[in-house]
This record gives sequence, C-alpha cells and structure tokens, in this order.
Amino acid sequence: WQQRHEFLENGRPRPQKVVATTLFSDLRGFTTVSEKLTPENLMDWLNTYLEAMARVIAAHNGVIDNYAGDGIKANFGVPVPRSKEEEIQRDALSAVRCALAMEREMVRLNKVWEEKQLPAVGMRIGIFTGPVVAGLLGGSERFKYTTIGDSVNVASRLESYDKDLGKERLCRILVGESTMQLVQGHFQAEKVGEASLKGKTGKVVIYRILPFP
Repeated sequence: WQQRHEFLENGRPRPQKVVATTLFSDLRGFTTVSEKLTPENLMDWLNTYLEAMARVIAAHNGVIDNYAGDGIKANFGVPVPRSKEEEIQRDALSAVRCALAMEREMVRLNKVWEEKQLPAVGMRIGIFTGPVVAGLLGGSERFKYTTIGDSVNVASRLESYDKDLGKERLCRILVGESTMQLVQGHFQAEKVGEASLKGKTGKVVIYRILPFP
C-alpha cells in the first residue's frame, strides 16, 4: 500500500510491462479423483488442497490470480514493478522455493487423505521468468488483475509438458532457462533438454528442479 503510486491510477491497477516469474500448478490424477467422490466430497477435498497451497504461495510472496479447477496460476513480481536484477532474481528464487514447499505440503495432505481413505494425488509445476503485461482484464461489470504474454504461456506449457516425465516423484517442477540462470547454484537441477512447446516457434531449454536429499 505504501508503494501504491507505482501501480495504481485513479484507484485501479494501471496496465504495465514488468519482468515477473509465473508459476502454474496442476494436479496429477485429478480426473480419477473426481470420478470417485460425491460432488460435496469433491469440493471439500479440492478446497482443502487449494486453501493449503494458497497459504504456501502467500508465504513466499506470490500473488494468485487464477484458479482453474485444480489448477493454480501465481505471479512473483507484481503488482510493484521490479527495476533491479536482484529483485527479479529474488522473485525467481521465491517461486522455486514456493514450488518445493508446495511439494512438502502435498506430502502432508496425502498422508491426511490416506488416513481418511481419500484419494492421494501428485502435482506438476511449471515456472518461467520474463516480460509480462500486468493489469485488469475483463469488462466493466467483471474484471480481474492478471498477467498475460509469451512468458506466461511458456510457464503454462512447462507445467503440461510430457506428463509422463518425472512421474516417479510426487511433484515434478520444470523451469525455463531464464529462470534457471537466476536460481543456478541455489537448487539441485538437471537439464531435461530442448523442446518445442505448443505455440512456440523456437525451442525452449527445460530444467527439472530436484529436492535436496
């Protein structure tokens, strides 16, 4: 609020181009879960998951701008624009740390669900850092604050890339090269390779973040 002059105009967030890190997450096995539970139990189960992950994201200074069923989109680096490289790096580090914390929370939730004889699931996460356009999207009667742009699309594609990759772990975290350059040395990672993502003409270098042993 003390920095509101940097992003508010006439009481509303003004459109601006910023460098941010976008995180997308999606549950693995959600379709199977939705077929097994009653509507009431399904919504309770899903809201328990979303509430837990929202707390984790907020604790790492992320801003959630969308829920899509079991999917979550969060931004690190909005609404106050980052002007320094160390600020951009801090957002990238926060996003990856958040993803690892989400995995730990997923472990906890699965234990609780198993005790209650409820389904256990895994998670996929995609993270990418780059220029985005942030602002209000929608009409006069209904709008929301969000980010759009190529970097957002790449983060989404990383989340859904090769769904069989990394299934041996509860949570698979993929990041693009721009993010990897900012967080290198802070996390264990392995290079997946170069891939053509849907909607992209060039190839994207993909890395997988590994939890510390």
